[in-house]
Amino acid sequence: MEKMNSIETQLVKALLDGSGWTKASALAQTLNVSSRSIKNYVAQFNATHNNVIESSRNGYCISPEIATELLANASSEKEVELDRVAYIINELVKEASVDAFSLCEDLFISMSTLKNELKKVKRKVQKFDLTLENKNDYLSLQGIEKNKRKLVSSILYEESSVNFVNLKSLQDGFPSIDIDFIKATVVQTFETYKYFINDYSLTNLVLHITIAIDRIQSDYTSTLEDSTNIKHPHEHRLAQIIASRLEEEFHITYNDSEIYELSLLIAAHANAIDLDNINHSNLEDLIEKDTLDLVNNLVDGVNAFYYINLKEPEFLTRFALHIRNLLVRAKFNYSSKNPLAAGIQYTCPLIYDAAIYMASGIEEATNIKINEDEIAYIAFHLGSALETQKAIQNKINALLYCPNYYDMNSKLVDSIHIEFSNYILIKNVVTSEAEIENYDMYDLVISTIPISGIIPIPTLIVSFMFNEKDRYAIRTKVNEILIAKKQSILRTHLKTIILDEMFETNKSLKTSDEVIHYLCDKAYKLDYVDETFEEQIQAREQMSSTAFNSFAIPHAMRMTAKKTGINILISPTGITWGDKVVNLVMMLSFNINERFIFNEIFDTITMILSEPENVKQIIQAKDADQFIELLVSYVNEP
Repeated sequence: MEKMNSIETQLVKALLDGSGWTKASALAQTLNVSSRSIKNYVAQFNATHNNVIESSRNGYCISPEIATELLANASSEKEVELDRVAYIINELVKEASVDAFSLCEDLFISMSTLKNELKKVKRKVQKFDLTLENKNDYLSLQGIEKNKRKLVSSILYEESSVNFVNLKSLQDGFPSIDIDFIKATVVQTFETYKYFINDYSLTNLVLHITIAIDRIQSDYTSTLEDSTNIKHPHEHRLAQIIASRLEEEFHITYNDSEIYELSLLIAAHANAIDLDNINHSNLEDLIEKDTLDLVNNLVDGVNAFYYINLKEPEFLTRFALHIRNLLVRAKFNYSSKNPLAAGIQYTCPLIYDAAIYMASGIEEATNIKINEDEIAYIAFHLGSALETQKAIQNKINALLYCPNYYDMNSKLVDSIHIEFSNYILIKNVVTSEAEIENYDMYDLVISTIPISGIIPIPTLIVSFMFNEKDRYAIRTKVNEILIAKKQSILRTHLKTIILDEMFETNKSLKTSDEVIHYLCDKAYKLDYVDETFEEQIQAREQMSSTAFNSFAIPHAMRMTAKKTGINILISPTGITWGDKVVNLVMMLSFNINERFIFNEIFDTITMILSEPENVKQIIQAKDADQFIELLVSYVNEP
C-alpha cells in the first residue's frame, strides 16, 4: 500500500476515533470539508489501499488493526526532508535556543541525520542574511527580526498550498502585526456606524490594511496628491477612526494620503445600510484614467493568456488602487519590500507567472522597472481574487432583506453566518424592498417579512428569532439551489462536447484495444484529434487502467486534442477491460484551452458512474440528449 498523505492520515485517524461506523457528515466536520469531499477521499484512498475502508448506509468504517498499522507506518517517517527543515526553522524562530537532542526526539531521527538537516537549514537561512549558531548542542538563529519574518513567510508557502484569503496565513506572513486586532477594529467600527461587509470583503480589506501597516512601519508611506478631494465623507470619517486606533496600537502615523486611500477601500468593500443607501462612485471617479486604462489592459491580457477572469468590480477597484500606488512608489524611488515574496514564485508558479506578465505590461506602458517585491504583491492580489472566486463559486450568494436591521435584531446576520458559513455568502443587506435589485448577483433572497413584489429568484421568509424551522427551510433551499447549479453546469458542458455522432450502442466490440482503436479512429475522422491520439490513450492505459467498476473513461495524459469532445459507446453485452467488464466507455479528448471544462465535469461524472445502479440506468439511453439528461439526473448532492 502507498504511503498516506496528510488528508488520508486525518481520515484514518477520524475513522479510528469513531470506534465503528461514522457518518460522512461527522467526518466532514472533523476534517473541515464537505460530505462530498469525504466521499472523494474514501474513493481515492480505497483505490490505493486495497479497499480497506468499508461503506454502507451507516457511513464508513475501518478495521482498528489496519488503521493502527497505517498510522504507525505514517508516523515512522514523520517528516520528509523539506518538512524537517521547515520544522527546525520554525522551532528556531519561536525559541531563543533549541536543544539539538530534543529535535532528534521530536523528529525521530539520529544526531547524524540531524547534522545533515542542519546543513540544509544553514544554506536556507543564509539567503535571508541569517546565521545558524551551535553552542554546546544548543542551536540559535542570529539576525534581525525582519529577515526572520521573511524566512517564516517563505517556509509558509513551501510547506503548504497558499490560501490567499485565510487570515491565519496572513498572520503567519506578518507575525509582528496583530491581524485579529485589525479585524476587530474594522468590525467594531462598522457595527457602530451601521456598515455591512461580507466575509470575503472583510478579509481582503484586512489584507490591504496589513500591507499598508507593514509599509508604514518601514517608512514607505503613500504620497498621493488628490487626498484633499474627499469623494466619500462617511467612509472618510470611518477611515479616520480606524486609522486612529491602528496608530495607537502599532505606533505608526497615517498621513492624509493613507487615510484617503483607506476611505476609498472602505467605499469599495462595505455598504452603509441605513445612510440613504449610498452609491459608490465608479472607478473613473476614483482613479486616474491612464492608470485605469492600464489596469484594464492588464486584466484583459491575463484573461487572454491565462484564462483568469479578473473583471469583478471589487477586485478592479482594489487592484487599480494598488497599481496607482505602485507607480507613485516607482516615481519617487521607493522600495516596497514584501515579506511574502520569497515563497510565492515557488508555490504558486502560474499565479507568479501571470504577475510577471502584468509587471511586463506595466514596464512596457510606463518604462518603469518593476522589482521582484512588487511582482509578489501583484501575485498576492491575483491569488486573493482567485481564492475568493473559488470559494464563492461553491457557495450561494444571498441578499438579506431586513427592515430596520440594527434596531430590530442585529444578530440575525451572525446567526445565519454561524449556521451556514460553508454554504451561504451574504453579499448584501438591504432595509427596504426598493433596494432589492440586480437579481443576477444573487441565488437567494432571505427576508424577515413577506415581499409584496415579484422576485425572479428563490425567496425565503425567516423569523427574527431564527429558530429550528428557519434553519431547516434554509438548509433545504440551499441544497436545492446547489444541486440545480451543479446540474446546470454539467448539462451545459455536456451538451457542448457530446454531439449526436459521438453517441452509439455497439455489441460487436469485445476488448479495450478494439474499443480504443475504434473510438480514436472516429475522433480522428471527426477532426477532433490527430493521428497520435491512439498512442497517447494507450500510453495512459499502460500507466493505470481507466476502468472503474462497470465503466471506463480513457483519456490522454496531455490535453493536445484539436477540439474538446466525449465519445460515448454503450455495450449491453460488456467489454473486457483489464480485469473488469465494462458496459459504458466515455473517451475524452480535451483541448488545452478548455481544460477548465475537464476540471468541472470529470470528478462529478466519475462519482455518478461509480454507483453500478446508476450505470445500469444510464446505459438505457437511446441518444446523446437522453444520455446527458440521465447523467445529470443523478447529480443529487451539492
